[in-house]
Amino acid sequence: MVSKTKPIPFSLSRSDKMSLTNQAAEGFRSAIASGYYRRGDLLPPLTAMASSLGVSLIVARGALKRLADEGLVLPHPGVGSEVLGPETPMWLGRVLFVVPDRNDSYQVNVVGDILRRRLLAARYFFSQITVVRGREGLYDLHQLEQRLKDPGLMVVQMFGVPEVARAVSAAGARSVVVARDSSLDYGKSNVVRFSSDTCIPALVERCLAAGVKKVLQIGFEYGFADASHALAEAGVSVETVYVPAPNMEEGLIASVKGATIGFFKRYFARGMPLPDLIYFTDDHAAEAGLLYLAVAGVEVPDDVRVVAWSNKGLAPVYVKDVSRLEMDPYANGERLSDYVLALLRGDDAPVRPELAAAFVDGETFPQNLGSTKTKQKSKRG
Repeated sequence: MVSKTKPIPFSLSRSDKMSLTNQAAEGFRSAIASGYYRRGDLLPPLTAMASSLGVSLIVARGALKRLADEGLVLPHPGVGSEVLGPETPMWLGRVLFVVPDRNDSYQVNVVGDILRRRLLAARYFFSQITVVRGREGLYDLHQLEQRLKDPGLMVVQMFGVPEVARAVSAAGARSVVVARDSSLDYGKSNVVRFSSDTCIPALVERCLAAGVKKVLQIGFEYGFADASHALAEAGVSVETVYVPAPNMEEGLIASVKGATIGFFKRYFARGMPLPDLIYFTDDHAAEAGLLYLAVAGVEVPDDVRVVAWSNKGLAPVYVKDVSRLEMDPYANGERLSDYVLALLRGDDAPVRPELAAAFVDGETFPQNLGSTKTKQKSKRG
């Protein structure tokens, strides 16, 4: 073991989707995997590490605990943590989790954490990088290309980007791509479809059974599970409204909610009649919209039915259980882990999963409400 520590070769970002603890742990994992830190090197002592990264001792301690639990380092109190390295006999292989920026952070964080836990438990070294898109719209693949020099590496890409997948295929690395659009060219990757629209037929069926004639679909242009085409084909009138894209300087959630409330203020100010159903394609927009409806004296579901897109665990907070189209990142993480581990083991013809959303019954669009009532549907308050 050497006594001199190397400078920490990375920095942390408070605007990153990953927590500071995850960023720190991943930074050291990547530095160990790339060979910057070699077996026998020392990571800085806890206080020096926290100071260098600009974080609290709690963050530094949490990152080191993860590295120690994974068998990557051996702590020596007051001195530093000795690097054991990914080349130790305990590792059966290496997996790199690649995440494009500007994507669903909640889904990525939950799926990534489950994948990390499952792979480490099965003795596969896990690391993660984010590929960033520049001003010209192209992704910077430099860090990825350096990591692809690692022989035997398997890459798992969340929310696949074709140019990233093709770079992985060109390097000869095994690859799994979780893709929203499976029709694109992802090279030789094993494509797992992320299907946010599989629950749309259930929504259409519920609308027809309840006699819904008019739907207001509210969300952002990049929103999940657009139901407008399927509803229109079923004879339901649909008005789709795109509220302004989030202003990231204001904060994603605050911007989304503010834009949604602004839309409803304008909607009611014009005296617009309520539709039979409001469908929110974003869970934060739904929470803000439901709050505004309550303040305006609109009763859900008596005056208007409501359905929202949501990730499990992030359903809109409301006095009634919200009917929703729901994606379960916890189940997705387990299914993806099962598939990746089967490929790593070399199982014969492992079943390729589909990460699909489901319709979840709630009180804002109940089955037993009956057909649309004849009532006054105008602005309230």
